[in-house]
Parts: sequence; structure tokens; C-alpha cells
Amino acid sequence: MRQHGYWVILLMLILSHTAFANERQPAKALAPPNVVLMLSDDTNWFDIGAYDGVYDFTPKNTKTPNIDQLAKQGMMFTSAFTATAACAPSRQQLYTGLFPVRSGAYPQHSIAYSDTKSAAHYFKNLGYRVGKAGKQHEGPRQVYPFEKIGMPNMKGSQGLASFDLEKVDEFINRDRQQPFFLIIASHSSHGPHNRGDASLFDANTLNVPPFMVDTPKTRERLVNYYAEVSDLDNEVGYVNALLDRASVTNNTIFIFTSEQGFHYPYAKYTLYDTGVKTAFIIRWPEHIAKNTQSDAIIQYVDVVPTLIDAAGGKVPSTLDGKSFLPVLEQTSQYHHQYAFGVHTNRNVAWANDYPIRSIRDNRYKLILNLIPENSFVSPQNNPDAPSTKGGWAMLLDWQKAADNGDGWAKKRVQNFNQRPQREFYDMHADPYELNNLSGDEQYAKIIEDMTLDLIAWMDHQGDLGVKTELAACSRKAPFKETCP
Repeated sequence: MRQHGYWVILLMLILSHTAFANERQPAKALAPPNVVLMLSDDTNWFDIGAYDGVYDFTPKNTKTPNIDQLAKQGMMFTSAFTATAACAPSRQQLYTGLFPVRSGAYPQHSIAYSDTKSAAHYFKNLGYRVGKAGKQHEGPRQVYPFEKIGMPNMKGSQGLASFDLEKVDEFINRDRQQPFFLIIASHSSHGPHNRGDASLFDANTLNVPPFMVDTPKTRERLVNYYAEVSDLDNEVGYVNALLDRASVTNNTIFIFTSEQGFHYPYAKYTLYDTGVKTAFIIRWPEHIAKNTQSDAIIQYVDVVPTLIDAAGGKVPSTLDGKSFLPVLEQTSQYHHQYAFGVHTNRNVAWANDYPIRSIRDNRYKLILNLIPENSFVSPQNNPDAPSTKGGWAMLLDWQKAADNGDGWAKKRVQNFNQRPQREFYDMHADPYELNNLSGDEQYAKIIEDMTLDLIAWMDHQGDLGVKTELAACSRKAPFKETCP
């Protein structure tokens, strides 16, 4: 049982903490660095306040002072992507450096092939102690032998954090002679939205993102979601305070990333940027220049090789990702030509078969819907999903607006449910992917070239498209019974 005094001391530390407001005088960094990889759960990249200063199209509804300060102390990436907008495959590519089909962890609630290696192996071999706090959404255990820090999956409406802060503190301070690698997987802002202070937000004055339908229920749900984003920002502040108190900040690589987009339509379970683009901020004092920004395309599979490289290890040639350490050191401004996407709808609860693949460069995005004759079905629009009672099925509310004559609602519902085989977007002119240009002849050559490059990537991955979708049940976690 936790001691009340610990939380009082920690709260006093946070409230009096001035490290976010004042510049530190960094000591000489030691090698090898500690690593804290902190990720949120179902959070839109554009709801992290640091990005509001970069783009004029973000909704600008949230305030995230702790994450924003982290960006001022390090580098913020504007073209960071996960390949899949679903929790298990997204996290497992982040931990392994392998894209979902190659690791085997490509459907939701999936497991990797048992001979797959993860950051736990690579960093133990480099002499690190490796731990993981918060949400557990990966398997099998032999692929992810992280020390479990506190109770997993402990999200509730009470407490300072959705993970065990006290155990995180103990792990950081346990052995000052050995470097640590620590993943902190927050449960915020995943539903049910039962954390944070909803009174911070006024439903009547919110800027509803342009890809959504503006209804009273949409606004109500956004308020509860934004409250959890605020709670998430508090968690980042608490972790940073623990690092400062342990005097390890200057020799710690701290990464914050937002995972995939929220669980409302056109984000989670899609390959739109609202689903797969992610906030990605990294601080490493004396190694990464403060208040810098990179437009280099990076993907989650690049994180493990980058951290191995930063720790002085040899990056395995078998990984899909590659180190972007030169970007962090500002000796290069380029990393990848493309970001790739792969979505498997089979094994998503209350969903149907709907494989999607995508390819994106710094300007254009091509999406291929491989069974376009199917309607897209997910927990967001399936009336049989029990989660509709908890507000997950926002699209049903949009359908009511469409039935009442709202033309925009009708269009958004139709486009969500029934999609063409090919979608093509100019991401500079249309960042929310509202205008499909696939039929415009002026883009025919670009679409052809991107299609060939996407197919080549699929071949390299061993991705057979529809056949891979239909085989997804062989990769599901044993405790999940979603597959037909």
C-alpha cells in the first residue's frame, strides 16, 4: 500500500518545480545515456500544444505546458509516423524496430513471432536494466522480457497517474552505476475518458476539427478527451520531476510520443494522418540542440535502432528501421523518402475484413483500400458494439445529423463507411484528407510511381494484402477471441 507521505512530497516537488520554466545549467553528459520512452494512448498529434506554433490548421483546444517545454529543450519532429493506427501493432513496431507484418504482430490484439527480438534484448546486451511501466499491449513474454514496473493496466479515475509513479521512482533510483532503459506507457487518453479535469474546457467554444461533424455530442466527447490530454501532460511533468530529483536529466534521452490518433472516426483504425501521424519530441541535453525542429520523415521502427546507436551499440542489420541519430545531431536533414502504412481490420472487435495500405512522402499520400466492395465497419460505427453506450460510436450520432439534413454529416458518414479503391491527397493543401484527387489526371504519374513503390515495400515485408488480412487470426493473442 502506498504511503500518503510519498504523494505529498511528490506533489510539493511538482508544484515547486521550476525546471520547466528556467534553463538548466547542464553538467557534462556521461555515457552511456539512460533512456525514457514515454508514450500516450490514442492521442492526436495535433492536440499537443507544441505543434500549434508550427501549423495554422490545428484546432488549438488543448494546453500541454509540460510537453511543450520538453519541445523547447530538445527536438520536435513534424513528420513522425506509426505504420498502424491500432494499439498492439503500433507499440510492437516501436519496441522491435520491425514493421507489423514482418514481426507477426500486425492485427489488433496480436503477438509477435516468438523468435523476435525487442529493445529488452538489445539493451540488456548493452548492460542496461530495462523496465516497462503502464499499459501492457504486447506479447509473447519472451519477445518483451521487460521488468514490470508496478501493476500493469491500472488505469482508473483516481491517482496522480495512470501508471505507478512510486515504482517508476524506485526503478530510476535503484542502481546509479547501471544505465536504465524505461518505457512508460500511459493509459491517457484512451477511453473510457475518466481522468483529468473536464472543467478546463468549454464545449461551446471548442474548435471542432474540420474532419469531424460538429454536434453537441461531438463537443461533449471532445471535452472529456481533452481532459485526459491535460492529465497526460501532467504525467509528463511528474516523470520529468522524478528525473530531476534523481539528478539524471542531463544524461537521459527523454522521448515523448503520442501513439496513434483518438478512437473516433477517421483517426484510429485508419491510415489517414489523423490516425498514423504522431507527435514525437526528444530531449538529450548537450547532444540535441534546444528548441529545434525536424521535418525528416521518421517511423516508429526507427526508434530502437536510433537508441541503440545513441547508446554506442551496433544496430542489427535485420531491423526495418534505421537510426536517425544524424538528424538529431543536425548533420543531416533527411531520413526516409516515404512513410508506409498497413492496417488490418480483422481481429478488431466488431469490425469486418478491410485491409488498407498507404505510402506518404513530404507532399503526397496514397491510400489503397484492398477490398473496396466492403463497407468499412469498426467499433466507431457498428451499432452492435457495446462500447456505443460509452460514447465510442460517434458516427452513429453523425448519422442522426445526416438524417436531419446536415449535408456535411451525410458526406462524412458516407465517406467513412464506403471508400474507393484508391485515395490520393495533397497533404500541404489538404492536411485532413478531405479532397480525394485520385481521379485527377495531373497526378497520374505520381500515383503510378507511388503505387509501384508501395507494392515493392509490401513484397519486402512478405505482405500479401488480402491474403495477409485473412490470415490475421493466426497472429492474435491467445486471450483474445475477436476473430471469426
